[in-house]
Amino acid sequence: MEKISVVDYIKNLPFFQEFTESEKTSLLEKQGLLEEYQQGETIISQGAIESWLYVVLKGTVGLYKSMDENVDDGRISLKNSEEILVKKIEIGSIFGEISLITSRPRNVTARAASKDVSVIKITKEILESFEQSIKTKIQKQLLTKLAENLDEMNTESIKLRSIIKKKLKSKE
Repeated sequence: MEKISVVDYIKNLPFFQEFTESEKTSLLEKQGLLEEYQQGETIISQGAIESWLYVVLKGTVGLYKSMDENVDDGRISLKNSEEILVKKIEIGSIFGEISLITSRPRNVTARAASKDVSVIKITKEILESFEQSIKTKIQKQLLTKLAENLDEMNTESIKLRSIIKKKLKSKE
């Protein structure tokens, strides 16, 4: 993707709606910001300690969680863990924001789920190099996304509890 086409392209993405044209251009002038992946390629790995986030510009990304039921007392199982698709995200979505904010290990693996995936990668260093107006807008978008994710997880948790209660009652 060329810079000019990317600037035009991101005009329609919710993450960048509050950015001025000059802020969008300034953002895209940073080196190493744009990355491309092919289907199946890993973008981030669960457990990795990295502090950057991604905004999906093109394609679909699958978020996967590895589940290992055989981990006891800090011992790691040599058996293959089960990997579960948590969510598929599309153009305009962000991921990796928790590690950017907290510097904690990645809690999911992200892989390109479509033929061509393009993302904007925003590292802590890149974030710190921006003018305050851009930093503030990115931080606002992160807070909004975290609040949306929390609300979505609460809704899913309530649904799961309801399903479990119904199944338990039907067995009585």
